[in-house]
Amino acid sequence: MSYDVSGFGEVTFSEGTSVLVSGDASQARERVYDAVAEGLADGEAAVFISTNESPRRILDALGDRIDIPAERFAIVDVSGDGDDGEIDGVSVRAVGSPGDLTGMSLAFAKQLQLLEERGAATEARVVIDSVSTLLMYADVQTVFRFLHVFTSRLDSAGLFGIFTLQPGMHDEQETNTIRTLFDSQATIEQEDIALRGSGYS
Repeated sequence: MSYDVSGFGEVTFSEGTSVLVSGDASQARERVYDAVAEGLADGEAAVFISTNESPRRILDALGDRIDIPAERFAIVDVSGDGDDGEIDGVSVRAVGSPGDLTGMSLAFAKQLQLLEERGAATEARVVIDSVSTLLMYADVQTVFRFLHVFTSRLDSAGLFGIFTLQPGMHDEQETNTIRTLFDSQATIEQEDIALRGSGYS
């Protein structure tokens, strides 16, 4: 089992790999949307955990790329503004604040279980957009511990994790601490993307 991502330089990621996408927020998000759409087109499932964008905006962005298979896609809305429910048949679970890391973890587990019950989660891409927002609500060690557990869960389940970070929002020590958690790092500079680390070929 592996995950193809053409937008990161025509590479294939091994199951259980987590990649940190660093750079301009809008450019990073566009790359993430491309990667999620590519997976859905290949028959995979996806769970999108968003700290900033509304479920409607996520669905509109993905809908510009692919006819979204609602049975294989789920959203965890951590913006603090939403409610549990469905949008265009896509399951949405809301978390009250980006600072509620326990609530985020539980909502993700429920969405993944829902996809599994639909027979759709044996191969799945899992997004957290963005880690930078989490760091605005909790200290770096708390976020580090959360992400350590979270990426370990993805690894043991054979899923593919995609996380975004805006380095300009943090000091170098914070950024370097978070980066150590990830197998791979994709750094966006203007229109180019540089990939380094492990877990891909």
